[in-house]
Amino acid sequence: MELNQQDQAPNYDWQEQHERAAGKEQDRYGKLSVTDILHRVELGQYGEYNMIWHTLAEEAMLQQAGWTLFRVLQRDEVDYLIRCNCAEALLELLGRTDVLQTLNEAVNLTKGSPAERQPYLLALEGELTQQLGAKPA
Repeated sequence: MELNQQDQAPNYDWQEQHERAAGKEQDRYGKLSVTDILHRVELGQYGEYNMIWHTLAEEAMLQQAGWTLFRVLQRDEVDYLIRCNCAEALLELLGRTDVLQTLNEAVNLTKGSPAERQPYLLALEGELTQQLGAKPA
C-alpha cells in the first residue's frame, strides 16, 4: 500500500522548531523583571532552551546577577550545558567581548571535575569580589 502525500507525516525541520521554541522562551523571559528571572535561577528553574542566560546577559547588570550566576557555576549537580551557558552570561556581564575567548573561558569554568574547575572558579570569584565586594553568605 502506497501512502499519498496527505497521509504522510509532515516533514518538520527540527532546527526551525527548536529556534521557534527558544524564541518563545526568550520572549517569555523578556516580559519578566530581572529580579523575577534571578529568583527562577535561584530555584533551579532554568527553562528548556537556555534562553534565561541570554536574557540575563542582555537585561541584567553585574551588580544584580553576578553572585547568583556564580553560585550556579559552583553547583556540581547542575548539568554542564546549563553551567556553560550561565558562565557565558556572567562573563558577558563582566565585560568580555571576544566571543571565542569567552566561550573558552566558560568551558574552563564548567568542564571536568570540581577539582579541575576550582582554579578557574577561584580566579572568577576574585574578579567578582574586586568588582562587587565580598560574596554574600
